[in-house]
Amino acid sequence: MLDFDFMRQILPDLLQAALITVEISTLAVLFGIVSGGVFGCLRVIGPRWAQTLIQIVVDYIRGVPPLVHIALIYFTLPRFGIFLNEFWTGVVALTIIATGYEVEIVRAAIESIDKGQREAARAIGMTEPLALRTILLPQAARRMIPALTNELANVVKASSLLSIIAVKEITQVGNALIFDYFVFTEIIIEMAVLYLLIVSVLQVASRFLEERVFAFGNVTQPTIQDIR
Repeated sequence: MLDFDFMRQILPDLLQAALITVEISTLAVLFGIVSGGVFGCLRVIGPRWAQTLIQIVVDYIRGVPPLVHIALIYFTLPRFGIFLNEFWTGVVALTIIATGYEVEIVRAAIESIDKGQREAARAIGMTEPLALRTILLPQAARRMIPALTNELANVVKASSLLSIIAVKEITQVGNALIFDYFVFTEIIIEMAVLYLLIVSVLQVASRFLEERVFAFGNVTQPTIQDIR
């Protein structure tokens, strides 16, 4: 039987850790969407050298494990005179990780729009940035939402790796409680429920955006091949 009294006893500590997880993940998500959107658009309409450079960086980010990114930022930046505490190290690392995938999500969504629309916009005198902003992005936005939601959920789960640099998020606090009390099942169950609740909120927000905010037209979601 589960010790529910013990689970209630440790809940405040885990809720405080969940708040840290949400704060870091939210900041990383917001920064990642902005940077992923900008670089994703450049990946489509930017000069050839910029597209190539972005693709090289994206391949590096996606090819290296998240744990390596976190360790690299935490231990390398101070050698260049850049000092970040554990919280902001986590934000920067997760932002970089998220951006690497979101660039490809944005690119795939934009390129999935019928090329005739882009050509027609150019034919009536629109510049590439204007056509992208007024015609392609509004249609691509809804196509991005499911893939973005999946990636944002991955960001929340990747935040558990920040425990290696002593960020007091859910996994770090949970591990500390296990070592303090030598109780495994109850603590792990509460950790899993908290992660599930955070990801579920993201999924609800995603459905709201897809069905209410961007609920115009019939669109086709980008495939895994488009993204990967």
